[in-house]
Amino acid sequence: MTETVAYIRNSLKDMYPPGEAQALVRLIMERVCGLSTYQLLLGKGKELSDTEKFKIKEIVEGLRLYKPIQYLLGIADFYGMEFKVTPDVLIPRPETAELVERIITDYRGQAPRILDIGTGSGCIAISLAKHLPGAEVAAVDISPEALAVAEENARLNQVSVSFLELDILSEGYPSFMQGKLKFHVEETKVSRKENKSFTYMKPKSHTEETAVSPIGNFNCIVSNPPYIMNKEKATMEANVLENEPHLALFVPDDDPLLFYRAIARFGQRHLAEGGHLYFEINALCGKETVAMLRQENYTEVELIQDLYGKDRIVKAKI
Repeated sequence: MTETVAYIRNSLKDMYPPGEAQALVRLIMERVCGLSTYQLLLGKGKELSDTEKFKIKEIVEGLRLYKPIQYLLGIADFYGMEFKVTPDVLIPRPETAELVERIITDYRGQAPRILDIGTGSGCIAISLAKHLPGAEVAAVDISPEALAVAEENARLNQVSVSFLELDILSEGYPSFMQGKLKFHVEETKVSRKENKSFTYMKPKSHTEETAVSPIGNFNCIVSNPPYIMNKEKATMEANVLENEPHLALFVPDDDPLLFYRAIARFGQRHLAEGGHLYFEINALCGKETVAMLRQENYTEVELIQDLYGKDRIVKAKI
């Protein structure tokens, strides 16, 4: 074990700051080998198998190419839970956890109907379903690959979430939830201690028979949509630019509120009276997002700063 730890340290020492390299050592040994920080500090561990050594070598080679550790491990931690991540979804970030915390605080003890738009890994929808047990949660994304990851994460975290493939910018969506949503339902029951399940709703073609399910309006619509302007690429870390899905990151420089405006108008149709929108936003566009929502007739618009003091969350009431 000590030889493997030394191999990781030596391989990363010239490429990562000492603190980050040490954190990577601990994370690799914990995830791959099941060894705690205490065991590593004491130098007490087990004899590693050839499979573990091979996996560690693969991860170290990836790190030397500056690939994100979460993709290399296939797992990211978020809001006290583990989520599967692939290059088809963004890696969940601490700022998004602040958005989740805000919604949980606002709806604790209630049974809201919640829609997460642009769900990606499902981290927002699944965290809300986990911590608001009375909630009915649905989530949409344009990417079927992302939805497949989100499905698996709902299963892993034993929550009930409905997933639907949807392009929020499509002109065809206005009739999407007019009282009743038409879709084909494929439900998979998960045999777990809590006996929970998830549902994946996939649109049917126009030639197929259509099942009709009541949907109604939502009390809460939340989204962390693409919001990074193309001109910001020059200031971004290479490991993000080269590995995370651009579909989920970028918007045109001349229309940075593209998704927020579309979701705000969607909310006008599908939020219940007194319902709320919650956005994670680009810190450069806080005032503009607030102004847009007021223009779209939302009230009680709040601009909320993250732990670093940057404009990061907007909350508005319909």
